[in-house]
Amino acid sequence: MRQEDLAPSLERIQQQTPWHSTEGILEHIQARYPSMDYHGRKVFRFTTERQFGATKHAISFHTGPSGAVPEHIYQYVLLTYCWQGSFPMLLDGVPVTLHAGDLLVADRHCSHAVAELPDATIAVNVVLNDRFFEKRMLSDLSRLRAGFGKALATNGADHTQWRVYPATDELSQACIARMLCEHLDPGPGSADIIDDLCAALLLGLIRSNEKDVNSVEAMQKSSELIGRVHEYVARNYRDGRLQALADQLGYDDSYLSAHIKAQTGRTFKQLVNEERMRQAVMLLQGTQMPAYEVAQAVGISNLTQFYKRFRDFAGMTPQEYRDGLHRN
Repeated sequence: MRQEDLAPSLERIQQQTPWHSTEGILEHIQARYPSMDYHGRKVFRFTTERQFGATKHAISFHTGPSGAVPEHIYQYVLLTYCWQGSFPMLLDGVPVTLHAGDLLVADRHCSHAVAELPDATIAVNVVLNDRFFEKRMLSDLSRLRAGFGKALATNGADHTQWRVYPATDELSQACIARMLCEHLDPGPGSADIIDDLCAALLLGLIRSNEKDVNSVEAMQKSSELIGRVHEYVARNYRDGRLQALADQLGYDDSYLSAHIKAQTGRTFKQLVNEERMRQAVMLLQGTQMPAYEVAQAVGISNLTQFYKRFRDFAGMTPQEYRDGLHRN
């Protein structure tokens, strides 16, 4: 396929894709996949049923109008490129909208959801299995000295990171266009060509956007920023807000949210909740306050929610925790 034929081909795919309602998508997913509790949210766990065959990738399309896809997790690296329109998502609890030219790279266990898609939206999903990162790709990513690249290529503990890159440079556009041409009109060796193009795309984006991640100056600046985040959370765990913190530090709230997640492995809300639970533990240890007063003291008005969060944090109810103190 010639690249000049690519846009009409994608528009035909968009026009021929049937519209699916949010209710229909949810019903389909509920019937097929198990759900799990993930930081207080119901998240579906997509199993390893995706068919890669002999290839290291799988390509599909999201087109609008279409209903919402509920929050889910699976164990593959995901690339989502917004070809046309806008693509609203939820990435590990953070609302993000991809616009034409944006490319999302999400690590294996990053929870994500897709909101209802507006008319004329076309997005491309490229799912990469672990064989994609073997040998040469692993070596190339490691040489970049970028923490996110290494996380993608290795079996580290934290695989929940994500990035949104502007894929509007000449290299990225050429790789994406050629990948789609090879996918829509495959020939001998197309799968290998797509793998190589995808590798070039990833390496180029990470090299251009993460090149300073390991510099001393950047690390010191990041460490100072995260230190101020922890200081704010320690002082404002009862009613602290990300927007208020961003205003105080002089950062855009979306940037700050992504930076906190990238550097700590947790969202701002998770940091606040952990501090609340630590304070609750100290109150249970040092006072005779009943559980509902402890909940209010740490900024949680809903007692049921407090019990659930405390159990997730400590592995037991507040009363069980207090009873254990008396036995020891």
